[in-house]
Amino acid sequence: MALPLLRSRSALRAVFGPQRQRLLLVNRPRGRTLFNFFRRSAKSAQEEPPPLLTEDNLFHPFSKSPFPPVRARGEAIQSLAKCPVCTSGHSNAHAHPKLQPLAVKFECPDCGFPTHCTEEHWVADAEHKKYCSRLREVNEDEHDLRSGRKMREFQLPGALLSPPL
Repeated sequence: MALPLLRSRSALRAVFGPQRQRLLLVNRPRGRTLFNFFRRSAKSAQEEPPPLLTEDNLFHPFSKSPFPPVRARGEAIQSLAKCPVCTSGHSNAHAHPKLQPLAVKFECPDCGFPTHCTEEHWVADAEHKKYCSRLREVNEDEHDLRSGRKMREFQLPGALLSPPL
């Protein structure tokens, strides 16, 4: 009968001592009291909205991304980056009438990043093939982080124990 009245830490410490107090605080019932009876239940607060993308639908070219910040990143890349084939110099067959390197407009179908000014330059660039798979992983990770799915990779197994008081 006295146990429900001894809910405060100081009262428990005075009656039972510090070691017994920890056991009583950890094992006490967590039911509803008069003061939190009308609050929403914890289950409704923990319900999560469905994810925007599924795990098998994570690759999107930047210009066709369902997320505006990713589309904005693609536009920023297009406005700032120059075509690597144009900057490295041309053979006579690929010379531009202008001497300035062109901005990237063509999105690589393998990685989704805007990488070259034209499809012909994308085909001619052997250097891009070396890191295209890593860029695809970046693209999928970016969409995965924004998808809203529950990240099972960061859930630790078992219950975490609280440090002693």
